[in-house]
Amino acid sequence: MSTVAPATDGRVLRGQRTRRGIVQALLDLLTEGELTPTATQIAGRAGVSVRSVFQHFEDMEALYADLAASQRERVAPLLDALEHPAGTEARIAALVAHRAELFDTIAPVRHAIGNRALRSAALRARIEELSAALRAQVAAQFAEELAALPRSRRDALLDVCDLLCSFEAWDRLRVVQRLDRPAAERAVTDGLRAVLT
Repeated sequence: MSTVAPATDGRVLRGQRTRRGIVQALLDLLTEGELTPTATQIAGRAGVSVRSVFQHFEDMEALYADLAASQRERVAPLLDALEHPAGTEARIAALVAHRAELFDTIAPVRHAIGNRALRSAALRARIEELSAALRAQVAAQFAEELAALPRSRRDALLDVCDLLCSFEAWDRLRVVQRLDRPAAERAVTDGLRAVLT
């Protein structure tokens, strides 16, 4: 039996752990509000050398691609937690509570990546993927209300509901208008109620 494979496997596993540790360090820094973490800060948080960061990631785009994948895994349970109770009012309440939890969780990372998403294909793809999933959730949550409308009104109503339940709308309420979470939830609920009932 060869003795090379176990040593190689050990190096591969250590490399994977180091890579995951670097991504987690970046995610932690972004979540804590560090908008532009440097390679030195990431390395320090991960407990590796700066050289090691660039041994595992050829450039920052590669690191942000792994960050996008890690963030997807992190928020997947939140995305799946949406309840679908009976009745329009109950479905509005469930969706608003769901979005409040999700958006308050992802806001630090979304703020930190900011304009970087315009230059990063990986980050842009992740934001587009999440936006499409969130729109599909809105369509499913209010399928009964949408189905009762003519096709032309249905698409327009879905657009408005999607906007009201978007990260951008939530972020404006929380950051620009400085509403606390309950007040922001009331604002989104009132908007949805106005267009759906």
